[in-house]
Amino acid sequence: MIIEAGPAYAPALAALHAQAFPDEPWSTESFSALLAQPGMVALVDERGGFLLLRLVLDEAEILTLGVTARREGIATGLLNAAITLLQERDIATLHLEVAAPNAAARALYEKSGFTQAGLRRRYYADGSDALTLVKKVGAF
Repeated sequence: MIIEAGPAYAPALAALHAQAFPDEPWSTESFSALLAQPGMVALVDERGGFLLLRLVLDEAEILTLGVTARREGIATGLLNAAITLLQERDIATLHLEVAAPNAAARALYEKSGFTQAGLRRRYYADGSDALTLVKKVGAF
């Protein structure tokens, strides 16, 4: 089951993030601060996944998407739930950044209809490039 999670979920989101991204975990304080901002939406899949969105006017950006159990459809479910939520809120466009070497994430986004909008060279701490992707989600 996927739920919309508010600021009270910051500790759980931090724990999930640490499992999904052990080399770059976000703290409870980071999630608390983010979720306190206007336009922030967190989705949590009880099977072990989360997605954090920032909504501004008619656009949204995925800030992070992580799963603790791979190949179970959790990421796809979270992405689909986010797109449905954005359509319900009249959001037209969804943006994100993904590490160029992350083949699994790139395949997920390509399958979901995202297209490359740009490239940020040496964007990540390890020196890898970031691809900026975009998807039209609304009927505008």
